[in-house]
Amino acid sequence: MLFTCGLFQNKAFGQRDNIIDSLIYRVEVSKNDSAKIVSLIEIAKYYSSTNLSLSFQYADKALEIAQQSKNKQLHAQALMSIGNISFFQGLLDISFQHYSKALAINKETGNTNGIANALTNLGGILLQLMKFEEAKRYFHEALPLFIDLAEKRGDTIPPFQVISIYNNLGIAHENLNDYNMAIDYYHRGISLANRIPQQQRNLAMLHNNLGSIHMKMGAFDEAYKNMSAALIIRQEMNDKSGEASSYRMLGILYKSQQNYEKALSNFYNGYILAATVGSNAILASLNEQFFEVFNLLNQPDSALKYHILLKHYSDELKGEETLLEFSRMEITSQFQEKENIRLIEQRKQKLRYLFTAVLLLLGAVILGLLYVLSQSRLRRLSLLNNNIQLAAEKAALEKAALTKELEIKNKELTTNVIYQIRKNELINNIADKLMTNRHNFKKENQSLIKDIISELVSSKEDSIWMEFETRFHNVHNEFYEKLNEINPDLTPNERRLCAFLRLNMSTKEISSITGQSLRSIDVARTRLRQKLNLTNAEVGLIEYLSYI
Repeated sequence: MLFTCGLFQNKAFGQRDNIIDSLIYRVEVSKNDSAKIVSLIEIAKYYSSTNLSLSFQYADKALEIAQQSKNKQLHAQALMSIGNISFFQGLLDISFQHYSKALAINKETGNTNGIANALTNLGGILLQLMKFEEAKRYFHEALPLFIDLAEKRGDTIPPFQVISIYNNLGIAHENLNDYNMAIDYYHRGISLANRIPQQQRNLAMLHNNLGSIHMKMGAFDEAYKNMSAALIIRQEMNDKSGEASSYRMLGILYKSQQNYEKALSNFYNGYILAATVGSNAILASLNEQFFEVFNLLNQPDSALKYHILLKHYSDELKGEETLLEFSRMEITSQFQEKENIRLIEQRKQKLRYLFTAVLLLLGAVILGLLYVLSQSRLRRLSLLNNNIQLAAEKAALEKAALTKELEIKNKELTTNVIYQIRKNELINNIADKLMTNRHNFKKENQSLIKDIISELVSSKEDSIWMEFETRFHNVHNEFYEKLNEINPDLTPNERRLCAFLRLNMSTKEISSITGQSLRSIDVARTRLRQKLNLTNAEVGLIEYLSYI
């Protein structure tokens, strides 16, 4: 026999109903997910032996709340609950799936105790499936975890779960015909169970298993000692079903030694107890033993009687098994349907995630393209701005160059006019002096002096102002036209004065060129302001003319 970490105990029906009502009320009024889940799991445990379908409904509800709560510890706890219910009802595939999921979650959260319990129960399933080597690996992985947990808590005694592991390792080695190792593990389990309180049930089971293996090995005294120890413990616990099982084992022990009288005595004792508790499984097994013993004693009537009873209880068991199998099939079908729905929802969820991811990717691509385009646009704008700035700088440089060139030309123009005027003045002065003093020269030189005077007079530039205006027009080609548009009644002298002022010449400079007095020029400037409608204007005459 094997046992796992999750054992259910059934209460008396009246007491159980009161407890269930109390738990249901707690679920209804509680606002705490943890309290709801714990209560639902307890309800599922109570219904597990009487109403499998209802038990699964409460366990599924606990799992649903745990999943919605996003609490991984509660999720693992609910999965373990469904695994336990499934295990004790023989739904090993469903149980294995839920234990495996719980194991994965506990590993993810680092819950060492949860990992150890899940490993132990998975090993128990593999033991039921006769996969003994695989089962051993799970038990050996769980064992040090439980021991380490005890040491971290400062406990000197390992936890009770280690008893389960020792027992199950003994079963695995026994089925692998490694009897010595099996006996060693059974002894370890017995030693530990004697040190931990309230482990009588497990202690009796270990003694029974140890007695069974000694019987296989022919060590009948050791077998009897352990089987008797198991019986005494069960009697002290008032475990009628356990007592019946122990009497059955003692009967088999005596039968193997051909002590049929003591064998029948033990079988009878077990039969009475099994009938009292209504254990059809033990009754069927005992009837089979009665049939074999009476057959060996060559008592066909008695053998037939118990063979008929064997068939009766076997049929009862088959009926129970058939009903249980129907329940299993129903639960399996419901589970498969839920699992299919879950897988469909999972696929839908994956598709939603994929769709969302694609949308996000597209969004990222679009944003990336927009960013690239915006950066490209910014670069173009920056380049355009730089080009505009460069063009502006170039235009400014060109304007400055033109302004400089204009200033130079204005200076050249002014200088040329002054030069021509000074030159003519000089020629006039020389010619006048020669004419005035020609009588002072010798007669033979009179003709030469006259020729010199004639040449000087002929070398004068009579068209100075015409040349000035031509040069000025070449530099300021639209000045006279614009000036004429403003006031066509300006005299030539006023136009010339405008030209001098446009060249930014001072009154003194104009006086030296024209030979006019400063007063005359000031008067001419005042008259010019009037003609240009600048009398009351704040703008200066030179400034005004510079924009024409």
